Amino acid sequence: MIIDVHVHLSPPDLAADRAPYLDGEKGLSILYGDPKAPLVSTAALLADMDVAGVDKALVMGFPWVLEAHADRHNDWLLAECQKYPDRLYPLAAFDPRAPWAYRHAEKFLKSGGYGLGELCVYDEGLTSALLGNLEALGALCKDNGAPMLVHVNEPIGHMYPGKAPMEISQIHELVRRCQGVKLILAHFGGGLPLLASLRKEVKEYLTMTLFDTAAMPFLFEPKALALAYEIVGDRFSLGTDYPLLKTARYQKYFNDAGLPPAVQRRVLGETAAEFLGL
Repeated sequence: MIIDVHVHLSPPDLAADRAPYLDGEKGLSILYGDPKAPLVSTAALLADMDVAGVDKALVMGFPWVLEAHADRHNDWLLAECQKYPDRLYPLAAFDPRAPWAYRHAEKFLKSGGYGLGELCVYDEGLTSALLGNLEALGALCKDNGAPMLVHVNEPIGHMYPGKAPMEISQIHELVRRCQGVKLILAHFGGGLPLLASLRKEVKEYLTMTLFDTAAMPFLFEPKALALAYEIVGDRFSLGTDYPLLKTARYQKYFNDAGLPPAVQRRVLGETAAEFLGL
């Protein structure tokens, strides 16, 4: 089984013309202001899933700042995923700093939503206020048995669209505050798994945390994944950040990392199936 835990899906009109939605939406503008940046809707996603042999995907929108945009996108995701209940699982994306964020998340989960994510902030790190908001949203997910996928990124290296100025200590604090939550940290957890060998308590905090591989071919050498697997074990799952990259790119990356076939099967789907109960 192959499960992709990190897929971005757009309503057809947004995929066809994003311009009407950019005003007031800084996060969307950062990542998708360039009309060449791909946006896809359901038909294209399912076709690519079939080609790659992907059985299931967690699908999500964008960190909407405006409540009307979040309502529209996430309501569409709920309705769309009901057409494919064994393949597509909707997550609600929105700016977690928004004053309406908790209310929106609660409504989404009560309406049959699968979880929350990708919860993103690109213009600041995991501040104390933001950590408080994510902790509250995580508690809501815990109460509902739902996963929460949070955007994190590596704190060093070159800047690029979507890279937030965050620190490893902030990512660690997020994990500490979200104990018992089915927490998925995007983008290899910003490198946090590589530091788990430094302090025993870090590794202990990660027992309920899953790290996805979104954008890793752009950010980390393949051997980073193999090394992290040795340090923290079976905590990694395929996340393509589709349509940014497709599954085949990650399969090559896993081969280049020297992961044995049994480990690749775990990363490609078995670990996520157990973590999420799919």
